Amino acid sequence: MTLRLKLILVLLGFGFLMLEAMMWSNQYLLHNTMVKYVDKRDQLRLERLKNNIEVYMDEKGVFDTNDLDLDVWQRLLTASHRVDLTHTYIPMDILLEREYPKMLQIHPDEFESRVSLISKEGQVIIGPEPTKNGMEESIIVDREEVGQLGYNHRDELTEKTDIEFTEDQSMVFTWGAVLMTGVALLLLLPFASHFLSPIRKLTLGMRKLSQGQFATRLQHDRKDEFGQLQQDFNYLAASLEKSQQSRNQWIADISHELRTPLTILQGSLEAIKDGIRPANETNLQQIHEEVLWLNRLVDDLYQVTLNDIGGLNYKMNPVDFKRVVTSSVAMVDDAAQEKGLRLSVHFSEDTFKLNGDESRLQQLVTNLLWNSIAYTDAVTASGEQGQVIISLSRTSSHVIFSIEDSAPSVNEDEIPYLFERLYRTEGSRNRRHGGAGLGLAIVQQIVEAHMGKVSVAPSELGGIKVSVKLPV
Repeated sequence: MTLRLKLILVLLGFGFLMLEAMMWSNQYLLHNTMVKYVDKRDQLRLERLKNNIEVYMDEKGVFDTNDLDLDVWQRLLTASHRVDLTHTYIPMDILLEREYPKMLQIHPDEFESRVSLISKEGQVIIGPEPTKNGMEESIIVDREEVGQLGYNHRDELTEKTDIEFTEDQSMVFTWGAVLMTGVALLLLLPFASHFLSPIRKLTLGMRKLSQGQFATRLQHDRKDEFGQLQQDFNYLAASLEKSQQSRNQWIADISHELRTPLTILQGSLEAIKDGIRPANETNLQQIHEEVLWLNRLVDDLYQVTLNDIGGLNYKMNPVDFKRVVTSSVAMVDDAAQEKGLRLSVHFSEDTFKLNGDESRLQQLVTNLLWNSIAYTDAVTASGEQGQVIISLSRTSSHVIFSIEDSAPSVNEDEIPYLFERLYRTEGSRNRRHGGAGLGLAIVQQIVEAHMGKVSVAPSELGGIKVSVKLPV
């Protein structure tokens, strides 16, 4: 069953449910309202009856309802249907002398069957016993209560005209509800299409994404929740497309990096095997260097990949970062002197305690030092000796470690890409001197794991300056 059919069925069911509810509520409310209306009309008649009895008793000097004649009661009860003697005066003799129809005595109307005359002692003289929910109206003559009128509220409609009126109104409301439901059902199809159209487009787009078509985009033409969903879909598709391109580039770069040392190894071994080159110490040393280079490259790739999958663990402990930097400088000092570079160290007198993984911090500093040494010329264009300056300072909340070197530098527009994997500022530079381009990527991962920041800027010495800011 399609979503469209399900939606239509749900709306149909809801429409019929609302129709039933409207029909029931119309019947219930109309009936109750009509009963209350008729009951209110009877109460007005009860008020007229009370007034008529008071006029009669005052005019005839009767001061007890027990002395009220039955014939007089029936005549006043019948007259109260339309006449209120306090508003429309009729001589009492004329009213009482008028012949009272016997038919009315035998067949009283609904009101007369529910009203009763009560003595001032509370005894029912004429009519039914009052109910708990009934009304009582006091009869006052010469400012004294001479009796009461009792009235039992009506629970159902009994008169034909009232019942017919209620049925007619109920029919009108029922057909109105049916008509409104029918109109709502006719509007279901266009409304269903309006709401389901973006869902169908989204489903089609997701199917294309699952097939690897990451260039798929949805038209962002709505401003409701579906519009936000379209925008989120396009963002997801763009992220997947960028991830695919990055992965493809990553695989291509790795293949290129591995091909170079493997080609050299294969050529050297085949030359020795064919007797073109002798298997002497020099040739074997060259092969050994290629193996070491390949091993370093694979190890760097492993470090980067391990961090991506969350497998690179960090053991955080208090670390003396100054001792870490001093140890790393000592490790690269011979290499710097051999290349002809001058290393300068500038430490402040502060303490440099921080919480971190000592081995990873050692790797961070060493990678930055090797990177600077590898890319700094021994002699600058002006004939001066190349140099690398290591600085260590701190603020109240951070330790700041920086390395700046002399020429060559990089273009400012290339600085944001220096921490990308396998990135080199010069495509023709031999990786034998510059490395595989993974050192700075590993540095960035270690810095982020320590909740720090790393930045690169041009150096006043002519090269670049790398600054690492770590929280204490």
